[in-house]
Amino acid sequence: MSKKKKREIQDTFLNRDRIDVVMTFLSLGFFVLSIVIIACIIRIQVGYKVPQKVVHVFRPQPQKYVDKPVRGRILAHDGRPLAISTPLYDIYMDCTVRKAEFEEIDRQEERRIQRMKEQKKKEIPEPKRKGAQAEQVWKEKAQALSKGLAVLFPGKSADRYYSEILKGREEGRKHVLIRKNVSHATLNRLKELPLFNEGAYKGGLIADPHDERIYPYDTLARRVIGYVKDSLRRGLEANFDYELHGREGYEWRRVTDDKQYIHDFDSATVRKVDGNDVRTTLDVDFQEIADRALRRQIADDPQIRAGIAVIMEVETGAIRAMVNLSRDTVPGSKLWERDNLVLKEVGEQGSVMKTVTLTTLVEDGHVKTLEQTLPTNHGVVPGGYRQDVHILDYERLTGRNEITVKHGFEISSNYVFTYLPEKYYGSRPQDFFDHIYAYRLGEKFDFDIDGLGTPMVNRPGTPGWSKTTLGTTAYGYGMSVTPLHVVTFYNAIANKGRMMKPYLVESVEKDGNVIKKYGPSVLNNICSRATADTVTRALKAVVDDGTATRLKGAKLSVAGKTGTAQVVLNAKERGGSGDPYHDISGRKKNQGTFAGFFPAEDPQYTILVTVYSYLSRQSFYGGTKPALAVREIVDNIYAIDRQWSGKAVRSGDVPSMAAKTAATAEGKVPDVKGFGLVDALYAVENGGYKCIYEGSGHVAAQSPAPGTVLGKGETIRLTLK
Repeated sequence: MSKKKKREIQDTFLNRDRIDVVMTFLSLGFFVLSIVIIACIIRIQVGYKVPQKVVHVFRPQPQKYVDKPVRGRILAHDGRPLAISTPLYDIYMDCTVRKAEFEEIDRQEERRIQRMKEQKKKEIPEPKRKGAQAEQVWKEKAQALSKGLAVLFPGKSADRYYSEILKGREEGRKHVLIRKNVSHATLNRLKELPLFNEGAYKGGLIADPHDERIYPYDTLARRVIGYVKDSLRRGLEANFDYELHGREGYEWRRVTDDKQYIHDFDSATVRKVDGNDVRTTLDVDFQEIADRALRRQIADDPQIRAGIAVIMEVETGAIRAMVNLSRDTVPGSKLWERDNLVLKEVGEQGSVMKTVTLTTLVEDGHVKTLEQTLPTNHGVVPGGYRQDVHILDYERLTGRNEITVKHGFEISSNYVFTYLPEKYYGSRPQDFFDHIYAYRLGEKFDFDIDGLGTPMVNRPGTPGWSKTTLGTTAYGYGMSVTPLHVVTFYNAIANKGRMMKPYLVESVEKDGNVIKKYGPSVLNNICSRATADTVTRALKAVVDDGTATRLKGAKLSVAGKTGTAQVVLNAKERGGSGDPYHDISGRKKNQGTFAGFFPAEDPQYTILVTVYSYLSRQSFYGGTKPALAVREIVDNIYAIDRQWSGKAVRSGDVPSMAAKTAATAEGKVPDVKGFGLVDALYAVENGGYKCIYEGSGHVAAQSPAPGTVLGKGETIRLTLK
């Protein structure tokens, strides 16, 4: 018994020794392993580099994110914005929101009922259909949303919005377009509508932001402001794109495990630099006055193809307004700022160029006084020139055989301005053309926007020269220039002989600070002060007693010259006619111009207005529509400029301000042309119609036309200008 117990005890001791040995070796093993692991960690932390071939397996490649800069503004000279970039939103709706959730509620209810049936319970309730009820509530909210959308965006009815939303929900569409280019203020109003006020995940509102170029004054000066769109580049937007665009920034981003992009701090970041602002010389008020006056003269005449107007500050050459209105190839189509005709319309200018001839004659001393006389010769200049029938009328009415230079200029006599150049420059015609080049009328000069045409002068030695070229050039043919060249010349006369370079940009600015300054520069001194004064007196006589008497009595005195020219037709327009100015049916293209400056006694602004016709038998003269447009422009500038009109006095009768009303016949569209928006809306809605409008100002057009039979509840569209 004792031996047995002793053996068991020994066995126990032996067993314990084995356990100790095993544990010791295990401890040593784990210790060595830990040392190895620590060494590996140290090695990885200190010097290990993952092979480039497997990097992408462990870490997704970062992606480059481009941060686009905000494009700079284009400003009028007083700081009012002509072009700005603003965030707009394209509004979509996810029509599928919560649909799956509602359907799942009913499916769960069906499964619960099915389990009760399988368990053979005695009382099985009717399905609650909470999902269907929730779906019905959603549709009621969608109907209320549609009514709100119809108010905000009246182009569609509430029923149409609702049907599009339901259709999108049935088809599972997640991006149903509601409206593009919505402002932030409108977006906030959208967020207050039913459904949309529940957010993106419950209401389905999707607002995709993007920057959009906005022109606060709509089409005003649009051909000067221009645009940059793909390969189409025009105006200041194109020429100063390097200043306006700014510099793009970028950063590298990597995707996280939950598919979110975060900044990759191992990569470089370049901050964006927003574009600079460009301040122009344009005066918004002058531009609007000129645009409105020109439209008033040409809008109702379908035979007029285009019209332009330029206002330049005399002392500096700053362009204060530049209007370019034109139609397409169809007479009577909409006037639009389609192309910059002031710069590119190179052509013969007609009698406005007689001022160039008079300036040359006076400067060279050949005409010492405007009262200097020359023989009438029945209006005939030898050498192949056409007879001037106006001289025959002059001889018959006055009984005289002599005419003064001044009167010849007043009546715009081609005879007078052929006779004098032939007499004094016939043997040395190059002397005459040297003056033309000194006036910068024979060459292109730099301008702030591209597109200025190159003049063409048929001077001695060129293929276009003939024995009558001197005379025809002297009265406005044989030399083709742009309207900008003409207004620059007249501005030099107003500026006492000092020709200023026309310019459109005053400065480039950053956060209100000027970083580049532009300003006046002189092209040439074209004549003496005395010559300029003499020519100005002749130009004033044209308004007082000559072809521009429609400007007599304007709020500010005007000096200037009218001009009428026939436009050279291309081969297609001539249709086989051998006459470069008439087609085979005898039709022609006319342009009528008035160029001058005001006030005549102390010139502040130079102005040019030209109208261009389609092929027509009708004639358009510089003393009619152009002169009338100039008068309206001058009178309105007088009214807004305190240096002339002064401050309003307290006395006077206040006119009644009764609202305009339109006579309406039952079932017919009322005539609201010329009405302000409030009066027009009242007339249209009082007649039982809906109204949508675009633009600002007064009603310039309406559709359908006044008097059209139209059912109640139909829509009338108004265009305001």
